[in-house]
Amino acid sequence: MIQFFVDLDFQSLKNNPDFKEDSVREVIILPLLKSLGYTENNIIRSKTLQHPFLKIGSKKRKINLIPDYLLKIENNYAWVLDAKAPNENIKEGDHIEQVYCYASHPEVRSLYFALCNGVEFSLFKTSGYDTPVLYFSLDEFDFYYEQLSQFLSLNSFQVGKAFSYNEGVFLMQRRKDAKEDAKGFSLSQFDYLHRPLLAEIIPKKQAAKRHFGVHGYFTKQVWNVVAEYIKNFSQPHDTILDPFGGSGVTAIEALMNNRKAISIDINPLAIFLVNSLISPVNFDELNQAFERVKSAYQKNEPTSPENIKNHKKYLHF
Repeated sequence: MIQFFVDLDFQSLKNNPDFKEDSVREVIILPLLKSLGYTENNIIRSKTLQHPFLKIGSKKRKINLIPDYLLKIENNYAWVLDAKAPNENIKEGDHIEQVYCYASHPEVRSLYFALCNGVEFSLFKTSGYDTPVLYFSLDEFDFYYEQLSQFLSLNSFQVGKAFSYNEGVFLMQRRKDAKEDAKGFSLSQFDYLHRPLLAEIIPKKQAAKRHFGVHGYFTKQVWNVVAEYIKNFSQPHDTILDPFGGSGVTAIEALMNNRKAISIDINPLAIFLVNSLISPVNFDELNQAFERVKSAYQKNEPTSPENIKNHKKYLHF
């Protein structure tokens, strides 16, 4: 089993204010590029690209674009990599558009572009950058290394390699002795029975930006503690069983960390709670419902003190 970053505590990096972009470049990105087979001859740092599109009024304004890394193979740029701080979103938003501009620049025209914030890695195709083709937390780098290598290793861009397209992943023809599961993921030597104990985990408060894929929820369990235990004692695509589901935090964290989940509870309310967190929202329907409630209120809005008093509801015990 390939192991990288074994001496790094990613949990502490997330909470370290001194671990910024320069640290991400030195501690994370450089070893990552070397693991993919790149040498100094392939790595172009901070190349200045002139922005070809910007024009203000009748005057052209010279704007320079400076990507952190251009990965060059022979005479072509294969992909672009940009470093961000750990608190930056690298799955959606302005940073994605920024690096897309690098990758699609006439001097570059790379097939892929990627972002790394020291705790996560996201990879996009330049031809369609709405959704990453690969996204994972770096504390699970060993599990995702083979998929990452199939996309971005130095050898994966060489002419003459055999590729097949499977559920959004280019799979290089592997050695005959390689073992895979039904979905094409490599089976590693993950020891479920002898996992190391985790160091102290600093509890995090609920954060709206963190709840991608589910609605914000509140629970007596601290979500990041549950998430760290799930990632330590299981692999992506495993099934997590919680026989005492309660408010569903274990099931939700399992789903949000690329696992499957089974949540059991004798209280039917537990099913309602989980479903309410993961049910998709149609914003058009939500807006229409809001307008109906608003119109009904405005139609019956009490205006006098007597009307207000009559509309009040009191509980009687």
